[in-house]
Amino acid sequence: MRKRPRTVFIGTQVLSGMVAVLSSFSAGAQALKVTPKQSNPNIILGTLTVSATPSQVTFNLSSGKAVVGNNPVNITTSWSGISVISSVSLYGFFTNSSAALTGNTGGNLIPTSAVFGQMTTGLPTAYTAFTQTNPLGGAGASLKLFTQSILIGVNGNRTDALGLKIDLTSLPKLPADKYTGTLILQAQVF
Repeated sequence: MRKRPRTVFIGTQVLSGMVAVLSSFSAGAQALKVTPKQSNPNIILGTLTVSATPSQVTFNLSSGKAVVGNNPVNITTSWSGISVISSVSLYGFFTNSSAALTGNTGGNLIPTSAVFGQMTTGLPTAYTAFTQTNPLGGAGASLKLFTQSILIGVNGNRTDALGLKIDLTSLPKLPADKYTGTLILQAQVF
């Protein structure tokens, strides 16, 4: 069963400086029938879902500075109907490493190397840029958020807080503009 990936929109507006706003909307996850190597049996999935709140995180951006969003995004990943030992992983990614956010005027870009995630209950326990290459997402535009083993026939869920940071220290001349982009959250079972 395959559902739509979780989408989180990131945008900015100009006030006296720059302000970024992150909004989240409906979620989904990727559920697959996986055939492992060797003579192991198939892994059969029931459901795998991802949901995220709040609907908005604000960044007060300043050219050449790093700023943390005012709220973390609480992400709940749930699974049921798994028939063999496996693991579930959650990824956050952008489709293009050079353009995590795009300015509305002049085509200015904020790359994924300037957007950071932290999940203290997951893998990036310190702020880490969305620059990994993972099974999901664009090359150099992803961040693995967690991997958890799942036991035979066990349903479960976990809720994690994803902190986000935009670091413009490598972009000191980035002009004030309204920047928008999409951060996709997607789970996968292996």
